[in-house]
Amino acid sequence: MSNAVALVAWSDEFGLGMREIDEQHRVLIELINQVWRAVVKRVDRAEALPILEELEKYTITHFMAEEVFMREIAYPQFAEHKIEHDKFVSRVAEEKAKIVAGQDVALDMVHFLKDWLINHILVSDKAYAGQHRKQSSGLLGRFFKRLLS
Repeated sequence: MSNAVALVAWSDEFGLGMREIDEQHRVLIELINQVWRAVVKRVDRAEALPILEELEKYTITHFMAEEVFMREIAYPQFAEHKIEHDKFVSRVAEEKAKIVAGQDVALDMVHFLKDWLINHILVSDKAYAGQHRKQSSGLLGRFFKRLLS
């Protein structure tokens, strides 16, 4: 797209130790970087809209995967986590609606995306990943790992 520097780069610090979720987070970071590049390049709305649509679609898919997983492990903070997801999707939808209405992608939207995702991964997602690791390391978790391998 452009030679603009990435707004956020993947860091091992973001890793949850769950290959599929980590890969999805990498894609989300790349999509946020695409939004950033669109802002830096000052692309027109017709070029920016598909990027936000892809971000919205991918985010919904990713959040559904996380939510299924959290239900599977009976994550006690599921309801709060889902509210965070819903707020993010809502914010992306609002920005998309603004673009459809003729506005440009707002710089504060890009910063919101970056800040929200980094904080969400480092705090909220690390919490459910930690619970999963604890459950997996218990006697029952080791039994099922042996059974499935």
